[in-house]
Amino acid sequence: MARALVIGHRGQDGRILWDQLTKRGFSLVGVSRHAVEVHDADECGPAEVVDLASIRRLVERFRPQQVYYLAAHHHSSQDSGANEADTWQDSCRVHVEGFRNVLESVYVSCPEARVFYASSSRVFGDAATSPQDESTPMRPTCIYGVTKVSGMLLADYYRRTRGLFVACGILFNHESPLRGSQFVTQRVVNGLVALKKGLRASFEIGSLDARVDWGYAPDYTRAMSMILEAQRPQDFVVASGRSHSVRDLVATAAQYLGIDWQGRVVETSSILRRDAQELCGDTTRLRETTGWHPSVDFRSMVAILVDGALARSEGRTLTTAVLDELDVGRAGARKT
Repeated sequence: MARALVIGHRGQDGRILWDQLTKRGFSLVGVSRHAVEVHDADECGPAEVVDLASIRRLVERFRPQQVYYLAAHHHSSQDSGANEADTWQDSCRVHVEGFRNVLESVYVSCPEARVFYASSSRVFGDAATSPQDESTPMRPTCIYGVTKVSGMLLADYYRRTRGLFVACGILFNHESPLRGSQFVTQRVVNGLVALKKGLRASFEIGSLDARVDWGYAPDYTRAMSMILEAQRPQDFVVASGRSHSVRDLVATAAQYLGIDWQGRVVETSSILRRDAQELCGDTTRLRETTGWHPSVDFRSMVAILVDGALARSEGRTLTTAVLDELDVGRAGARKT
């Protein structure tokens, strides 16, 4: 039975990937901030990525064949923000220190294992060219981007000097109903569902003109596994290859719900805490190397997000099982 270690298994990507690997018959160990969970595996004891000794014990005992490092210190461009010093510290601990602990543990106990590091389109920051691919210079303009670049450099170091199979996915924005409520996609669909149900008369959003390369999260977690199955470790852009404006997002979701959004979605510049940058990914290397392609387009993704918001408004707890049900909406047909 194949064995995989998923670091950050309780986040959006971790939950989806866990479900995908379970269906493929993997034995799994998941590590989050406060828990270690197993599926078809022996108990491994407590572990935290920032504690090298505990990670070494876990890796030595489980000896994974695949490792997915998905842990991230997130905050949305529309968050109110946090103390910058704390953000630097937390981001470095998660994106760099914890990743280094995992790489060192793999090198010592199971150097044949293949490791995936979840990076971000934020590494490109103020990109000089568009679309961005693996050769685009990295010019991050936020703490998240800077520390993700550091993680990628660490991956390259272990790849070159230790001979580990370490591959990075430069992930552009990817969404599902499991996404946190602070992100713009969830602000939009939750707000529009509230309008539909008469629970509010309007809601605020940042710039409607901001453009984003959005994809469907299960497609991106599927890409992670395909990247680890490639012949050699490389860095890969994972993206839809098309950007849409927040206005497109609002209009598409409102049309799916059958409501008029004009004058009811209010732009409020104070919501945005950093400059919006348009990024769009070129997935040529990923497609040619692995055969990957997205299975869900923008309109269908929005339909699934709206269905998720409707389910949540009805008191349903969103799980990967519910997400599987919502995938029926990918054709864009509205449920009755």
